[in-house]
Amino acid sequence: MQRKKPIPCCTFLSRSDAEGYLPGPDCHLISISDGPDDQARINEARWKSVSYHHFIDAGFDEEVIEIYGQDFERNYVDYLLSSKADVLRERIREIADLGENIAVNCQAGRSRSAAVALYINKHLGYQLHKPTPDANQCVYRMLANDVHLMAAYRTASTPVGPEAPKRTLLSLIKLLFS
Repeated sequence: MQRKKPIPCCTFLSRSDAEGYLPGPDCHLISISDGPDDQARINEARWKSVSYHHFIDAGFDEEVIEIYGQDFERNYVDYLLSSKADVLRERIREIADLGENIAVNCQAGRSRSAAVALYINKHLGYQLHKPTPDANQCVYRMLANDVHLMAAYRTASTPVGPEAPKRTLLSLIKLLFS
């Protein structure tokens, strides 16, 4: 009788916990920080692999994207935008294809890392060690390629023709008072 391979696990933790964590031999770390100068000090020898990803913990939704229009990416450059989500999703897929465990850390271990862990759980079938009530929904939706969020994102990224007025936050505010 063939033994079933156990379902891999995903855990999420704070930066300080990740710095001192002793993972199992088949555990990969996805480390999230605000930027390269802010990342956790990880002893990479403890992990099967470590990848570093940089984006801030905040959010946007379809309404925010619409308000900023073509200025959206410029104003939200430090967030998990499409290109960063693609890189992170690809890294997650590489590990998942191996069927090995994943740990995800961010500063507090509650929002960004929980959102990534939630994505790994829902889309790749990993077990979670704890619930994700504080998961950053923007991060989750970007990783999950949420249909509505991505449609708004594509619309904001589409160049406006010369006959159409440029929509900026300031012009929208002026419209409110006119």
